Amino acid sequence: MTDIERLLAIEEIKQLKARYLRCVDTKNWEAFGAVFAPDGQLDISDDVPGCILAGRENIVRAVSVPLAGCVSVHHGHCPEIDITSSTTANGTWAMEDMLRWGAKSAYPNRTLHGYGHYVETYEKIDGQWLIKSMKLQRLRVDVGVQT
Repeated sequence: MTDIERLLAIEEIKQLKARYLRCVDTKNWEAFGAVFAPDGQLDISDDVPGCILAGRENIVRAVSVPLAGCVSVHHGHCPEIDITSSTTANGTWAMEDMLRWGAKSAYPNRTLHGYGHYVETYEKIDGQWLIKSMKLQRLRVDVGVQT
């Protein structure tokens, strides 16, 4: 790859991550699913022990259900992206999320404020970068329970 091709790939991956963050917060589940490769993986075992989700549909279902009735704000910043070939890349993003569930929510927490990193791999499929795998690695979680 040329330097320009590498920079363009990095920018496209940044746009992909921005779309992921926006779609999860706006609850646009169709577009949220579309950021993942069809056989993508989401490892949230730091939040739910042993939980590694495989496939777009499973990822969307598992993320959308607990976020129903929740106002969320997800931030990803300080990307470290390594283009490993013309169709593969790795990335690490610092992250922070704030989630607030309504009083009528069945979810046991009222709030969750988390900090950590997204560790990801990407694959370019049919000319489009997609998330192949994502692991949420939490450094800290502050939880407020319903009273």
